[in-house]
Amino acid sequence: MKVKIMHQEDWRCWDDRKGKIPVLEDQVNKFIADKEVIDIKYSNSISMAANQEMSDTDHDESVLIIYDGEPNTIRQKTFDECTPDNEINEFLKNHNVIKVEHFGENFEEVTTIVTYREEKK
Repeated sequence: MKVKIMHQEDWRCWDDRKGKIPVLEDQVNKFIADKEVIDIKYSNSISMAANQEMSDTDHDESVLIIYDGEPNTIRQKTFDECTPDNEINEFLKNHNVIKVEHFGENFEEVTTIVTYREEKK
């Protein structure tokens, strides 16, 4: 798991071509395009300071992206009716299984298809 923090520190960075959508949104979309996102947290803060001679407002938008560096690969493994139960059970125990399906006309000709997430190396 990894994290990435992005900032847009000024409202003047907004992109008028897109109807006031912030540039930060484009940065986030580009960054997450090839990643498996776990979560995204957004924060917005405004601060003001003033005295007798001047006043100023500061605005900060931040995004925290929690992601896996490499996207998961989904795989399938097929077992035919001749595969021993203990071999199938061992495979299920050692893989990140998403779904198990059984197909066949009768009990003697059942095919088992296991859909799983491939382990990252």
